[in-house]
Amino acid sequence: MSDPFPDLGHLLGGLHKLADLHTLAGVTGHNPCYQELPAFEGVAPTAGQAALLGVRNGYQWLGVAVDRGAGAAAGIIARQLARRGRLALVTALDEPGRQLALSVSFGHCPVLTVDLDHPSSLALECLTRLAGIDTTQATSRAARTAEVLDIESVGRKFFLGFRSALHTVMAVLPARMGRADRHSVALLQLTRVLFLYFVQARGWLDGRPHFLRHEVDRCLGRGRSINRDLLTPLFFGTLNQPATRRGKAASGFGRIPFLNGGLFEPHPLERQWQTGLPDTVWCGVFDDLFERYHFTTGGRGANSIAPDMLGRVFEGVMDPEERSLTGTFYTPATTVHDLVRAGVVSWLAGALSCAEPEAERRLDAPDEATRGLLERITILDPAAGSGAFLIGALQLLARATRRDTLATRRRIMARNLFGVDLNPAAVRLTELRLWLALLEVDRSSDPERVRPLPNLDAIVRQGDSLHDPMSPAWGGTPGMAEGAVVRALRLQVQTTSGAAKRTAIRDLRRAEASALDGILAESERGTRVRMDDLLSQGKSLTLFGDRRGLEPGERRVMRALQDRRRFLLRLRRQLHRDGSLPWFHYQSQFAEVFARGGFDLVVGNPPWVRAEDLPAVVRQRLGARYAWWTTRPGSRGYSHLPDLSVAFVERARELVAPEGAMALLLPAKLATTDYAATMRGAMAVSDTLSVVADLTGDPRARFEATTYPMALVSRKARPAAGHQIRTTLNAAVPGEVSQSRLGDGPWILAPDRVWQALEAMRARHPVIGDTLPVHLGVKTGLNRAFIDPEGPIEPELLCWALRGRDVSAFGAAPTRRLLWTHDFAGRPLPQLPPLARAHLRPHLTDLARRKDYLSGPPWTVFRVVGATLPHRVVWADLSPKLQASVLNGALGDRIIPLNSCYLVGVPHPGAAHCLAAWLNATPIRAAAALTADPASGGYRRFNARVVSDLPLPEGVLDNPRLLALGQRGRAGTLNQQELDEACHEILGLDRTLASALAGVAGGGPSHRC
Repeated sequence: MSDPFPDLGHLLGGLHKLADLHTLAGVTGHNPCYQELPAFEGVAPTAGQAALLGVRNGYQWLGVAVDRGAGAAAGIIARQLARRGRLALVTALDEPGRQLALSVSFGHCPVLTVDLDHPSSLALECLTRLAGIDTTQATSRAARTAEVLDIESVGRKFFLGFRSALHTVMAVLPARMGRADRHSVALLQLTRVLFLYFVQARGWLDGRPHFLRHEVDRCLGRGRSINRDLLTPLFFGTLNQPATRRGKAASGFGRIPFLNGGLFEPHPLERQWQTGLPDTVWCGVFDDLFERYHFTTGGRGANSIAPDMLGRVFEGVMDPEERSLTGTFYTPATTVHDLVRAGVVSWLAGALSCAEPEAERRLDAPDEATRGLLERITILDPAAGSGAFLIGALQLLARATRRDTLATRRRIMARNLFGVDLNPAAVRLTELRLWLALLEVDRSSDPERVRPLPNLDAIVRQGDSLHDPMSPAWGGTPGMAEGAVVRALRLQVQTTSGAAKRTAIRDLRRAEASALDGILAESERGTRVRMDDLLSQGKSLTLFGDRRGLEPGERRVMRALQDRRRFLLRLRRQLHRDGSLPWFHYQSQFAEVFARGGFDLVVGNPPWVRAEDLPAVVRQRLGARYAWWTTRPGSRGYSHLPDLSVAFVERARELVAPEGAMALLLPAKLATTDYAATMRGAMAVSDTLSVVADLTGDPRARFEATTYPMALVSRKARPAAGHQIRTTLNAAVPGEVSQSRLGDGPWILAPDRVWQALEAMRARHPVIGDTLPVHLGVKTGLNRAFIDPEGPIEPELLCWALRGRDVSAFGAAPTRRLLWTHDFAGRPLPQLPPLARAHLRPHLTDLARRKDYLSGPPWTVFRVVGATLPHRVVWADLSPKLQASVLNGALGDRIIPLNSCYLVGVPHPGAAHCLAAWLNATPIRAAAALTADPASGGYRRFNARVVSDLPLPEGVLDNPRLLALGQRGRAGTLNQQELDEACHEILGLDRTLASALAGVAGGGPSHRC
């Protein structure tokens, strides 16, 4: 990104320790000093050195050094000072993470976080505005500082206003359009105006800083329509027409640039529905939304909206139903930068045949060979969303050229970036953000000298990246000649307008269809050759002179080849008839890329969608198409079908060229779940894994609370012997493990000592699942009918309902009652007594509709086996650490574990106490934490897979020492250290390995990816 404040940007890059910060204090208007202070208490375990950095009229600038979480630390200190009535500016420096956070002890203590190596233009603007505060009063200075730092508040207010305006516009569009079309048109109308406010901020609308407001007022003053007499001629007669082709009305607007770009062309939906908005709606849009903010691409002002604030806004106004269905979520800018950078470094390491640290150095200071590679790199986001990763790639490549100019960015957009998304709104928003990225560095002052924006509809395409039944294994690639034609026409589309653009697009589509025809023909020929080879084998003679024929396996292959050939021939006929296929086909529509073997880098945050949320037909199609989208046979316990992101990983790898890289943001559970085992096993052997990092607790990756992300960066090449994987996304933070340790099992990316301890336990002992099946607790399917029933119920039918939150180490304290409609053997009662029957009568219809209900009395509940075992050990599914308790006796004192609990049955009461003690020991908790899936708030999922794989040495269930310790645990007199030492002895762990496990037992940072 072009740096509008180069001196300040250079200064930030030179901040490495707390003592350096006094220079920043001086630049921003304080009298610099450096005086060490006592460390702030109660901030964070990572907070260390503190100092006074500057002062002005009694208003202090304080600083603290932290190892991570700069934003959280600055906010905590500011709030502490505010409660004491002390005014100060607070700075927290995260040296390893290269982040600086600023807060102020005033109001709600807003926090600004700055990436020191790559500060955004908005962050630089905020720091510059701090220097411009000229008041001498401490209270006034603090108030102005809070206003400057409160970027999040301004962005949040703008998002809420934009979303409200979007809903208002949708409400007045014709209902018969359908919701999706109304959303698309409304979003298009608003984003056009939003873009014009940024154009206006550049002075390109007749040089008038309030052009839009004045033109709206003038239009209304003349009794004209805003839509008909202002926006339509401005959009479609002025901005999309060269000055020489404009009519009289368009010329009346004054000196307006020809922007082209596709944004100011009538959309087919607008042509079809004549979607003009009434003046009352447009007045609300202008007065209540856009005129309330200052739009900037590098200037300064209060209440500012800058292009780099729009990512979260755009993700938020994508169709909420579509976002939920497709698993689309906002990705923080810092994470985007780190992931794109890691992907480019991984690719460069392969292309330059060097180690990744050397590739990183050459990315920062490129030599001629590196510059040549970066000029040719092809980068794809197959699920572009609102374009965050394409923007990140654009900024990274522009910086690497050392000439981040308009010409540089236009060249990168034209040649290096590609995007696809299923959602047309996402395609439009991606285009808009890329155009805004050009505005940021366009220094033209004369509207007539502004270059037209490039058309991006040949680069950012609408399509389903997963729905391509033609597997790359079928063969068929575009030739270099076909690729060259497609590339030339793609470049031509970007620079044309009007009728010339329509002609260029038609020519491009024909060239893509021609490339596809060649691919289909080559694939069909290859299929026919394989069929002929099989037939030849079948016709060959045996030693006895008979024809050999085809083996059963060969006959299956032949039938599959025949089906494939018929399918390909049908596709060619359809292509010749219609000119296209009913799905997005990468190899033909990006033919120039695949003529070279594929993309150099596939990057992005693909959708995270659980398979049970997908239609059955989609699941079936994915299962048939993608080998990794499957559940490992023989997996223990309850296992969901794969997440959609698994299919995206396989698809991304297909689209990458040999030696190419992919850098994806994925659910962290893909490192441990059974359904990702095939993916993990294949990648561990076939790909060089550059980064596998759990970002769940990473302060730089401030995700929505319900997401638990993992960064996966890999290169499509077998790993070298001894290859080390980085376990942090930020290269400045240490952490490496050997790839040779990984396979299809859970990826344990812990330090060597932890891994060695875990491996020692696994190698020496059997696991729990070998002898004790793990059960999920009872599922009612309709809790309101069974939990805490209102009114009188026969006492013999009431038990205690044990939820996961009720379980602690050696303790179970249920607080809810359960209507138990089964006998002690788990069979549903054929008849219920009158009070229970009366209670359930209003629920009978809903009981019969439960997904798990198939037959039997309607009060049947599910998974009852775990409730009827006489001697059980139970633990919560979700917990900060594994905590187990004993339920002994028939129905365990009438306690029924619900399906937020897991449990195992054991042969006698003593075994239950032994096993509870075993599961509560620190080494076993650590082993569980290392393979558990992450959850919110520092919790983990201790499901059947996790506990089944825990070691269970012979004799544990009858160990007298464990029995005594378990009973003491139940009585509340247990010493944890004594229990841990007993566990160490049984496992055969020395103190070194035991201490390595102690830090990961739970409640602390996870060392599992």
